[in-house]
Amino acid sequence: MWPRPGSSCRKSGERENLVKGEEGQAVAEFSLVLFLLVLMLFAILETGLLLNAKLALSSSAREVARLCAVEGGNTQKVRETLEHILAAAGLPPGQVEVSIRPTQAIYGTTLYVDMRHEYVIKSPVVAAFTGPTIAITARAVTRSEFVPR
Repeated sequence: MWPRPGSSCRKSGERENLVKGEEGQAVAEFSLVLFLLVLMLFAILETGLLLNAKLALSSSAREVARLCAVEGGNTQKVRETLEHILAAAGLPPGQVEVSIRPTQAIYGTTLYVDMRHEYVIKSPVVAAFTGPTIAITARAVTRSEFVPR
């Protein structure tokens, strides 16, 4: 026998169980999976930004160490160039701690340039798990090439 127009093939009890059981379960599973996918996406993006900042800090430390080796330590020219290097790397100069040891060097002296920066997490999703900042550091070691005249 064919069903009448406007009536359903299923019994009303079957239809309610289908809606409550399977569709509700699918929505719950989708929301859990979506949360994990969004979390992973933001974590990957934030990791890329963090690695970019780390690379910029390392390059800045290496460039400052090279300049210190040529200039003979922590001179005025080194400090001025340091500001430009950090700004070009996208790091705020006032938020980067720089240590250059020794402050004066002659030929053959080992120079150490240490930099530290508190990277601010940009994604609130990731910041909820890691905290608002992550400390990144860089160190460059070189020998002075400066010969006093």
